Amino acid sequence: MLFPPLKRISITLLSRKWLLVYGYLLIILIATPYLPSLIEWAQNKWPTGSVSGLVLIVEISIGFLLIALVCSTFFFNRRKFFLFILIASGLIVVSCLFYLIIRNPYELTHLPEYALLSILILQAIEREKKQERGKVNKGNSYVESAIITGIFGGIDEIYQGLLPLRYFNWYDILLNMIGGLLGLTIFWGIIRD
Repeated sequence: MLFPPLKRISITLLSRKWLLVYGYLLIILIATPYLPSLIEWAQNKWPTGSVSGLVLIVEISIGFLLIALVCSTFFFNRRKFFLFILIASGLIVVSCLFYLIIRNPYELTHLPEYALLSILILQAIEREKKQERGKVNKGNSYVESAIITGIFGGIDEIYQGLLPLRYFNWYDILLNMIGGLLGLTIFWGIIRD
């Protein structure tokens, strides 16, 4: 074959785990143009405070989920607990500082959205490496996942800047990256090595 590496890349990038990543990204890209209309529809149907309250309830629920994950890390993986608390707390503090600057409850939805994306990417990378080499360097996989998540977060914001009723924000890219790091931190904390 003239280009054997291309065959390997095409097979690994079409694996089930990568298809899950692509599907998730497709949902994000399809939903992005319609979010302002959805928010406007919800605000016309219910009082503005109700819509903001719903977003706040979702964000509080995510916070409780994080607390549950912290507890599970303490009970199941005490060796990682202190470092996990330190990293997760730092990321949450930075997110709260962004919230104080931005003051838009909808902006914090970037955190869970990109947390999930980073975990999906990590799983795809680790599966690919395991199939290729039989073993995985976990540290490199986490770094690669963080970088890819950051790139996708930047592409998403550029895409939003091209759409009517949407706009480009640098701090959204930072929130996407913080969300990705938070997802990787949570995943690292609950997975036993």
